[in-house]
Amino acid sequence: MTPAPTARRVTVDSPDGARIAVFDHAPEGAPTGPTVVLAHGWCLTHETWDPVVAELRARQPDLRIISYDQPGHGHSTVGLDRSVDLVDLGATLRAVVESTAPEDDLVLAGHSMGGMTIMALAGLDPDLVRERVRGAALVGTAAHLPGRRGIPGERLAMAVLGRLPAGFRGLPTTPRLTAANLFGEDPDPGAVRATARMTSRTRANVVADWYRAIMGLDLRSGLAPFASMPTEIITGTRDRLTPVSAGRRLAALVPGATFRSVPGVGHMITYEATDLVVTRLESLLDTEAASQRA
Repeated sequence: MTPAPTARRVTVDSPDGARIAVFDHAPEGAPTGPTVVLAHGWCLTHETWDPVVAELRARQPDLRIISYDQPGHGHSTVGLDRSVDLVDLGATLRAVVESTAPEDDLVLAGHSMGGMTIMALAGLDPDLVRERVRGAALVGTAAHLPGRRGIPGERLAMAVLGRLPAGFRGLPTTPRLTAANLFGEDPDPGAVRATARMTSRTRANVVADWYRAIMGLDLRSGLAPFASMPTEIITGTRDRLTPVSAGRRLAALVPGATFRSVPGVGHMITYEATDLVVTRLESLLDTEAASQRA
């Protein structure tokens, strides 16, 4: 597995009271092009984007890339209220952007709950998205999940985790279970171990609270800004959390979006199809500036 790229760590205050750990992957000289901002998924951390960051920096050494840990995940603290909503994540992303990249164009990419974060931002602040976002990549994600059955035992496990004391670690797992539930065919053992480590270290209350938020997912009303920009929607054919059908429904709601279904790949697309994700991000970097769109 690719070694973690180096970055300068800063802290941003989120409107919900969380202290957000932000990782600034800046070039040695002045950056060129849009700033790429990466949002990660539920029970994960910014590390899920590390393979993409490393490859993108190898191809585009003058590019600036921002990744961060969602509230309660990784090095970020929880907010002040356990009654969380996906709109809170949109507000957190806006705070990260305003603090670290307040000017010029952006390319936004989100995996799983990170994709929902970008959609939440579009509903919360459509002008920011229209005026500054050159393109968006929504990876292994959904705008709504009607009739989702989930992994066997999922709802019971979440109910138990939600009753545990704050700070108690949740989602005990093994690499074998992680590979079966989150990856597709022949996964990289290092990527599986890294994912298992992240999920098992996420605290029980954080797991349960954001699970409840995701189960109430419906971001369809805020998708209009994506119709004005290149939007890449990528899903894996072996994804059990946000299946191909969810990606197809999302693509149908965004006129002009490009939908890609990756054979044999599960939910962890940033690990399993790194080159594809990087190539699609490069295509967004090369599109016209947000200010030049009609």
